[in-house]
Formats: sequence, C-alpha cells, structure tokens
Amino acid sequence: MRNLIAIFCVALAFACNMESDQSSDGAMMNNDSDMPTAQMVSDTEAVTDAAVVEMSMAFQMAYINNNFDEAMSFMSDDFTTTVYNSNGTALMDQTEDQITSGANNGWNFDEFVMSNHRVVRSADNSTMVVTFDADGSLSFDEGDKNVPYSTRASQVWVETANGWKLMHSHWSPKAESAGIPVAE
Repeated sequence: MRNLIAIFCVALAFACNMESDQSSDGAMMNNDSDMPTAQMVSDTEAVTDAAVVEMSMAFQMAYINNNFDEAMSFMSDDFTTTVYNSNGTALMDQTEDQITSGANNGWNFDEFVMSNHRVVRSADNSTMVVTFDADGSLSFDEGDKNVPYSTRASQVWVETANGWKLMHSHWSPKAESAGIPVAE
C-alpha cells in the first residue's frame, strides 16, 4: 500500500509540474513561480483537493525557507495563525519574527518531503483540514548531520474574503521518530 501511495505522490508532483531545487544550505525548495497563492484559489466551488495540497506545500516551503512575505500570503490579517511544532513546545503565533528567525536556529533541513495528503472539508465547504506526513533529515551547524526527521501534521484552512488562509498547524513526531529540535 505504501508503494501505491508513493507512486501516487510522485505522479501528483509531476502532474502539478512543480520544479524543485536545492538551496545552498541544502533545504528543499520549490520554484515559487509554480506555487499557488491563497488568492488564486479563492472560489470555494472551484478549489480542488490538489489545489489545497499545493497551497499547503507552498506555505510550508515558504516557512522552511524563512520567507515571511510568501508565508503571509497564506495567512490572514483577520486572525492569528498558530502552530504546535513537532518538538512539543507551547502553542506559538506565526509572526514575522517566528518565521524569519528559523534561519538562525542552529540547524537546517537537508531534505523535507511532504506526502500522503488528505483533505477533509466541512459540510458548508468553508473549512478544510489537510493532513500529511513530512519526512527528511536535518543537520546542525555544530554537530550531527543528516539526522532523520519524521512527523505527521494537520493544517486547518478557512475561506476568507481574501481567499483560503491557514488558521492552525499541528505537528507531531511519528512513533520512534523525532521532530524539530527545541531551541535553547
């Protein structure tokens, strides 16, 4: 079953024609010109599960690459976007400082792959929950390299007058795995 899911994910990636490049620090990055913005999928009737998955991936790539302006295109001025990170820390608001400070946390992703997406919609189609797995590895500036990373995540997306916006994310390490390091 995992092989079928993996094949489906690869086919979806090719079908969406998303180009990936590796940055100089090793983090996986998607070509921003191919990624949707929240405003591109603002009509509830027209938004497909694939479009929601693309938004989810685009937000996460912006977040990982500390690109606040891009991440903000998926966040609302009308409410605070929050996150429970995979390291078990307290609920955090996703602010400019929180998103951009990741570049100075002492570690970087070598690889970050999102897979096994599932989209569940509310009865009135105004809220969607996206669940997925995230796997890869990270390296510490002064220490271990290629440390395995394996989590599961969920994101809550709500329709606003300005398109679909991310309200909350929750990340948890998979059994016998580790999430992101705790900042000291």
